[in-house]
Amino acid sequence: MNITLFITENCLSCRRVENQLKKLTMDRKDINLLIEDIRNVRSGGIIIAPAIFIGEELYAYGELDEEKFLYRLNLMRMGN
Repeated sequence: MNITLFITENCLSCRRVENQLKKLTMDRKDINLLIEDIRNVRSGGIIIAPAIFIGEELYAYGELDEEKFLYRLNLMRMGN
């Protein structure tokens, strides 16, 4: 499963979320974490950073609630 984090430079929130995601996915071989600069996708309609996508679906903008994120990943793992 791909998780993509869209960030922008000089964004403290982006750095926090990036560090959280790296920590949460470090031991998950089923997850491919991609970090992309939002400037590369402006035409795709993403204008707020940080933005987290699970697969092709927008999961959240802004700060990451780790508990809810892990719950969502577990649901996806079970096929829901």
